[in-house]
Amino acid sequence: MLLNYLKIAVRNLLRSKSFSAINIFGLSVGMTCCMLLLLYIRSELSFDKHHQYADRLYLLGQETIIGRGNKGAGSEKNATASAPYAFALKSEFPEIEQVSRLWINLIDDKALLQVREGGKAIKSFYETKGYQVDSTFFDLFSYQFTEGNSRTALADRNSVVLSEEIARKLFGTTSALNKLIRISGTTGNGEEFKVTGVYRDESARSHIDAKFFLPMSSGWVGNFLREGKLDFCCNNMFVTYLKLRSGADAGKLRQKFPAFMEKYASNDLKAVGFDKKLFLVRVPELHLFDEINTIVTPTNTTTYLYILASIALFTLLIACINFMNLSTARSAKRAAEVGVRKVMGAERGSLIGQFLGESIVLSLLALVIAMGLVLASLSVFNQLTAKSLNIFELFEPRILATFIGLALLTGILAGSYPAFYLSLFNPAQVLKGKFNNTLSAVALRRGLVVFQFVISVGLVLATFVIQEQMSFLRNTSLGFMQDQQIAIPLSSREAHEIYTAYRNEILQNSQVVGAAGTQYYPGINNATDFLLYKPEQTALNGQSVKTNRVDYDYLQTMGFKLATGRMFSRQFPGDTANRLVVNEATLRKFQIPLNKAVGQKLNFDWQGETHHFEIVGVLKDFHYENLHQTIEPFTFLLNSQPEYNYIIAHVNTSNMANVLSFMEAKWKALRPDEPFQYTFLNEDFQKNYEAEARTSRIVSYFTAISILISCLGLFGLAAFAAQQRTKEIGVRKVLGASVTNIVLLLSKDFLTLVVIAILIASPVAWYAMDKWLQNFAYKIDIPWWIFVVAGLLALGIAFITVSFQSIKAALMNPVKSLRSE
Repeated sequence: MLLNYLKIAVRNLLRSKSFSAINIFGLSVGMTCCMLLLLYIRSELSFDKHHQYADRLYLLGQETIIGRGNKGAGSEKNATASAPYAFALKSEFPEIEQVSRLWINLIDDKALLQVREGGKAIKSFYETKGYQVDSTFFDLFSYQFTEGNSRTALADRNSVVLSEEIARKLFGTTSALNKLIRISGTTGNGEEFKVTGVYRDESARSHIDAKFFLPMSSGWVGNFLREGKLDFCCNNMFVTYLKLRSGADAGKLRQKFPAFMEKYASNDLKAVGFDKKLFLVRVPELHLFDEINTIVTPTNTTTYLYILASIALFTLLIACINFMNLSTARSAKRAAEVGVRKVMGAERGSLIGQFLGESIVLSLLALVIAMGLVLASLSVFNQLTAKSLNIFELFEPRILATFIGLALLTGILAGSYPAFYLSLFNPAQVLKGKFNNTLSAVALRRGLVVFQFVISVGLVLATFVIQEQMSFLRNTSLGFMQDQQIAIPLSSREAHEIYTAYRNEILQNSQVVGAAGTQYYPGINNATDFLLYKPEQTALNGQSVKTNRVDYDYLQTMGFKLATGRMFSRQFPGDTANRLVVNEATLRKFQIPLNKAVGQKLNFDWQGETHHFEIVGVLKDFHYENLHQTIEPFTFLLNSQPEYNYIIAHVNTSNMANVLSFMEAKWKALRPDEPFQYTFLNEDFQKNYEAEARTSRIVSYFTAISILISCLGLFGLAAFAAQQRTKEIGVRKVLGASVTNIVLLLSKDFLTLVVIAILIASPVAWYAMDKWLQNFAYKIDIPWWIFVVAGLLALGIAFITVSFQSIKAALMNPVKSLRSE
């Protein structure tokens, strides 16, 4: 019987080639989209689940409560803590089996790696993803070592563990084990390190995207831990991980944290005027823990996953709707078959089984095609999503079973209504030729077409809003000159030493209109802040203010605008590290009028001493962070020593290549063994919106696909409608109807459905996108014209789709249409 059903299914497919092609193509494209997006979502949900102790690994987070003496005390969650927390927690709580800290270099974001082998030229390059960790790190996190032993790899202060990628860049195909590398910058302080391990890169499935690891005891941070004054309130720059003992209850451990803070941290916190609360987050949940923007790497938000899951579901639903619509529309062609089968004794259950079986056969055929499409498009999809999804993931038993289950579910879903609808036919009426499509079937088809276009129009509106917001992010004035600003890193001790000479050299070029040193610049992470307060107050009234130490000409080079007072200048010898230039947000935070800002004193307590500052200038507000964040207090200080992490050079030229060649030549003359590297400030700033840009691209492409699938269904229904009304069209033409009249006659019903869909989709899309825009502190107001353009676009596409069949029917010779009458 099953073989018989299969034969019938194949015959029906071959008998109606055009409808079968539309159904199979629509289903296969819908499944392809669904499969690709499911692979992406699975990848996002699988972060850090591969670690052996994943179920026992936790991040120690802290909520900092600032300004306890203020009525409006604010709080902020972050992923870092002070140095002493890790081992104090381990000694205090037996539930904690092991701890480890990770330090992200907050001073300069690049390290210079250099190696010389066998008298060859020095091989050197910059690397941004080097982290320093405690020697216990690999006791918590699972890395596959291809060389060396993970348990002892970080035991020595001058050891380094490399990813396979970095090992190949440095040593080619030869073994890297026990080779020496010189690492400059604050990461390695220009010392030599011995390679004690090489591991397979796990950054594609971990929130830690490390290219190499150094011991915590080395470099600048090692000196800080040995020589600095460590307390439980300040220098919150260590990502702290805990591995709980098997069976330990994380919830009960959290309940003990207040007593721990009272015992260890209360005195330190009272001295500086803020408070802290500790919390735990499971490591496998960190990638999607969007309450904190960055945990080693930027976190993602589940909102985007819901968006992508919805697109996957809706795309597949649209394909299923096409199948249902075309199957019920063509029911008259199979009515006689159903009638004969019923007369011959076929029961309704067997008919339902037959039609569902045909639907499943078609769905499985679409699955095979979809698998081929996924294989063909995966590399493009990886570029689109910045992922490295592997083709072999498709053939993992669980994934393959999921996709087969998806195909079966699609077949059942798509074929359910046609199966039940066809099996209800009355054989007596059918065999007498009295069968017509019922009102309920026609109404359902119309309802499903409306539903399809509600989804498609909604996605079009979402695409327009996302693109408008992205354009706003790219083009909004940030309060400084972001174009033609070149950032040159100074990532070694020697590079710091040539700062003044190099700056003077590049300023000889008339196209370089300004150059100055800085610790940080807009668009990259700035981790330095002060807790400032007015002299008549205490540290309990302190406000957190971001800070940056710069050279004299930095503010002018960046093009910041002055609100009152002055910027730093060499004409004022009194400008030292105790003079401040602040932004307007700082004045608002301290309730200082603009006309009284210059000369205002502010204090800062540090390690038992009170440091006094004076405001000499106020800048108009500017965006130092991305537009997700509101403008916060910011202050600049002169650097007492020319120790800068970057030179910012502002150029005025249409020939950027010549200027860069000039800068590189001057660099090579001063630092021949260190590569010249640069970035453009505007590009660095836009990297903050990579998640939004990626979502915009995904939504745009899949919106186009959903419209394509919807139009396929509309095309098939229009063809069927034209076929059903062939004789009516012939009569109308004989009576004088024009081609235009007939095209409008056949198109108006479908266009009416699209108009209804637009009216439903518009308020729903507005509500959803307004919610999405709440993620931005600075955002567009959704313009009215977006709805007009989206509506006209949907109507235009629908009209073109339907009119193709309508014109074809209208141009038919009426004699041929009426010959059978």
